[in-house]
Amino acid sequence: MKGDIQLKQDVTEELTWDPSVNASEIGVQVVDGVVTLTGHLQNFAEKYAAEAAVKRIPGVKALAVELDVRLPDDSQRTDSDIARAASNVLSWQTMVPSGRIKIMVEHGVITLTGDVDWNYQRVAAEHAVAGLFGVASVTNAIAVRPLVNQADLSQRIKDAIERQAVLDASHVTVAVSEGNVKLGGSLRTWSEREAAYNAAWSAPGVISVENNISVNL
Repeated sequence: MKGDIQLKQDVTEELTWDPSVNASEIGVQVVDGVVTLTGHLQNFAEKYAAEAAVKRIPGVKALAVELDVRLPDDSQRTDSDIARAASNVLSWQTMVPSGRIKIMVEHGVITLTGDVDWNYQRVAAEHAVAGLFGVASVTNAIAVRPLVNQADLSQRIKDAIERQAVLDASHVTVAVSEGNVKLGGSLRTWSEREAAYNAAWSAPGVISVENNISVNL
């Protein structure tokens, strides 16, 4: 099991290694395997990249993100400009269903609403607009419309976790109610916990996923 000092070093080195992250602007704190990121970044896409970098590190039990985005003066754009850019970029996304997502922009914050058939479409829409010039943050309020009979959804998710995520899938419990999924049990690493969460979201008809899996290092 990694100690906090080693874990902090690994996280810091991974942030430094990632070319899409300005590691000099990010502070890293580790207490009992819980990583906290602090600091100020210049765009929302960099915040995404920093979170993803930490999740790649084995031994991370949990992640707290206290990063905020402060746009430099030369990156400021009007809300109208951002809204037009967001509309254009979504229209070019083949993974996002046309005409079903609405965009609102206020003070550089994009709010996405509407509905899609799959969670990957919801995620694709958010990622598409997050990297736009002048965006301070994104609120993703897109709903996932359930498509399938709920009866076998729990088994589909269990199969997906075994297939995609972890060797210890037998330690994960899955409860489904009207497309809302609750994951329980325990796994060995934060990355396995994240993989199980992503596997659950990959099932058709999933509306929400509550991840209560604990990490036992």
